[in-house]
Amino acid sequence: MQDMMKNQVERNSFDSDTDTDAIAQLCISKYLGLPKSFHPAPRSNGTPQWCILAGIVLGKPASASSIDPPSSCPNPSPLKCISLGAGTKCLPQAKLPPNGDILHDSHAEVVARRGAIRWIYEEVLRWKQGKESSDWIERDGEDGVFGLKPGVQVYMYVSTLPCGDASTMLLSVSQDPAMAELKDASRKTPESPASEARPTVGRGRDDYSALGMLRTKPGRADSPPTISMSCSDKIASWTLLGFQGALLSQFMKPVYLNALIFGEVEAGLKPGVVKECERAFATRLHSDVAISWIANTSPAAEALVDGRKRGSSVKAKSTAYRSRISKAALFDLHLDSETVLMPNQFTQLTHFEAKQKAAEYQRSKAALRGEGGPLAGWIVSGQQWEGFHSSRPSSNK
Repeated sequence: MQDMMKNQVERNSFDSDTDTDAIAQLCISKYLGLPKSFHPAPRSNGTPQWCILAGIVLGKPASASSIDPPSSCPNPSPLKCISLGAGTKCLPQAKLPPNGDILHDSHAEVVARRGAIRWIYEEVLRWKQGKESSDWIERDGEDGVFGLKPGVQVYMYVSTLPCGDASTMLLSVSQDPAMAELKDASRKTPESPASEARPTVGRGRDDYSALGMLRTKPGRADSPPTISMSCSDKIASWTLLGFQGALLSQFMKPVYLNALIFGEVEAGLKPGVVKECERAFATRLHSDVAISWIANTSPAAEALVDGRKRGSSVKAKSTAYRSRISKAALFDLHLDSETVLMPNQFTQLTHFEAKQKAAEYQRSKAALRGEGGPLAGWIVSGQQWEGFHSSRPSSNK
């Protein structure tokens, strides 16, 4: 059995008793049970060819029914493999189809994820067309959206580390020393101007030292360029958004991976690989997400991305995506409080004008930040970004 490594996706809890070998064995046994025409053909000299295998597996408490165990497992576990993928190719940008009828990315992880999406669609239709029952999904009685049943866990098995950020360290120690040194070197010298700083998105295996960088496929420098992001980047995206995608999200609540299980990791490399995976799939995402928690407020917590409520549409009305601690929201709350405490005061003023009414505070701030003050030189956003009225209907009469 392949040496196994497991990594917890921070968003979800991970049961330390989960049998990662059973999950891997289930995926492998399903793959080996496919007709030979679905396996790589041996080379002309008879040498077997290897492939990368990925699978999506659902699990639930042992008391649940409708299990799908590997045939060789003596004690069946409540696991169901819903999708497999095997592959290592993706289309170059020049060959992308305009009609969506050909896969852009055929890496195993992507194929397995897309297959899982289709399984969920079909399970929803089976639920609707049958007795409105499923061992794995249920429909919310309030909003009518489907979701996984309580206790159902989602696992992804991959026979090796995903391409991209999660595997750069392993590649650097396994490659030819001369090539590893070349790839590990930054493509920009210390003398390079700031305008030529390291790019936000790297290509394949270039620049091993750029940890946390977004990368495109493929890894080989002699391959045509693509616009397919690495599997590490895609899995990282799924940890925040769920792997169900935009279309299915209209019928299905987010489906998150509870655990990632990888093969082909030598025992001595496991601690380093676990650290790499934690960065690739979790910690590198934190810098883009701000968290607000307020006591005696419902909901107490709010997550923000680029200053907007996480998950909100950029096309929605501002009141739908703005944070409750934004200038506009706090200005509305100020006016609500003013209505209760000091009626008919600043309702016709802009946010900037209302702030100027706090004369004593403004004098103190000017002494602190103005010329000769201890914080002289303070950069002020000013009226250009504060000249707005409240969104309350009564404010612009």
